[in-house]
Amino acid sequence: MSLMRWEPFGDLVNLRNQVNRFFDQTFRRGFWPGMEPFGPRIDLYQTDQEVVAMAELPGIQSKEDIEVSVTPDSLSLRGEFKRVQNVSEENIFHSERYFGSFSRTLPLPAEVKPDEARASYHDGVLEIRMPKTERGRKKVHRVPIQ
Repeated sequence: MSLMRWEPFGDLVNLRNQVNRFFDQTFRRGFWPGMEPFGPRIDLYQTDQEVVAMAELPGIQSKEDIEVSVTPDSLSLRGEFKRVQNVSEENIFHSERYFGSFSRTLPLPAEVKPDEARASYHDGVLEIRMPKTERGRKKVHRVPIQ
């Protein structure tokens, strides 16, 4: 029989790690396995000149139901998915669609000019184009190979 060093807080550290892992997994993908988090899905990418965000907002009837805010380093979307038909809760047999308010804030990969950002909404997709500042643009210097 070998001797093992006793770590009095080892079990507590293990328990804390398990609880943290549970909450990370639960809130990242939704409250139930297979359920998506509430809010629009967003693609975010950058070119040499701008940062572009594409958000899926199916069912939003009017662009007045969407609020877009841009700071030099973040993008925020707020809005509300409204139920089109007026159906009472006791008459609903099965429901998977989201209804209610949403809010998402994402950090941007480069510094942008908030006052020059443009947004358009067509066919359930919101596109936001944000020009980069000079500091946000990467200066590339090609090095010759000898």
